[in-house]
Amino acid sequence: MNSIDKAFYVISLILIGGLILLAILQASGVLLLTDLGFPCSFRSVTGYYCPGCGGTHAVCALAAGNLAACVKEHAFVLYTAAGLLLYLVWNSVGILAKKRGSVKIPVMHFHTAYIYIGIAIVLIQWIIKNILLVIHAA
Repeated sequence: MNSIDKAFYVISLILIGGLILLAILQASGVLLLTDLGFPCSFRSVTGYYCPGCGGTHAVCALAAGNLAACVKEHAFVLYTAAGLLLYLVWNSVGILAKKRGSVKIPVMHFHTAYIYIGIAIVLIQWIIKNILLVIHAA
């Protein structure tokens, strides 16, 4: 693993761990992530969705295990969580196999293409949400 992959591995551990902690707190009833009460400033001013609108609701839906609502609110959240989880599991299995002297599993490397795909998801969802908003308002 190179230094970028190691950093991405640690970031994946932290973010997936945080999501798991949120899910546990929500499932136990300690934390209710239904309405955090933070309106979008961009939407308040322009009347249109910003590229990040729905992100908080998507994280809450993902923590509750509602994948459909997560995608509806902001598909980037599920894309990111799934990508990080795949990266984390793949490389963890590779590290464990290497320590045991088992079959060598190639490292899954971070690629900038993952970022471009994420940007495309954000932009496409942003455009679609605003088109639907205009159609619904008409």
